[in-house]
Amino acid sequence: MRAFLVSKTAYGLLALCAICGSAMAQQGSMASGDEAKIRECEAKWDTAAVNNDVKTFDELLADQYISTDPQGRVQTKSQMLADLKSGNFKFISSEADEMKVFLYGDAAVVSGRWKGKYIENGKTYDTVERYTSTYARQKGQWRSTSSHGSKIQSAGSK
Repeated sequence: MRAFLVSKTAYGLLALCAICGSAMAQQGSMASGDEAKIRECEAKWDTAAVNNDVKTFDELLADQYISTDPQGRVQTKSQMLADLKSGNFKFISSEADEMKVFLYGDAAVVSGRWKGKYIENGKTYDTVERYTSTYARQKGQWRSTSSHGSKIQSAGSK
């Protein structure tokens, strides 16, 4: 009888391990899927920038989106879209790399490097920045809620 109980307990523990392992594998798979979706959003951002695609930016950005640029200026989603529509701000190039994605359930943080060239109010800028973007899953879609850039200083300049 004791052998039967040990055997039954062992089988129960094995079944529990199998269920937990399957759940953890599924959770890991969901996380890698979410990371891929976030990376896709970042790629869409770069493409939308050089194509002046206001519609894609409208879809990518949460309604509460805010951006803080290297000079400390804060811009809302509506302000950003208005600048793009007016032509006051035009991307010439936009490329993110060195990206790391950190997932926290329905929130994510992206840290990376951005190289871009743009025209703002008639003046051309060429920059390399470290950036951080935050995302939230809203109604099943990942939306950017904020971004911040810090200019990378070249050696010898301050």
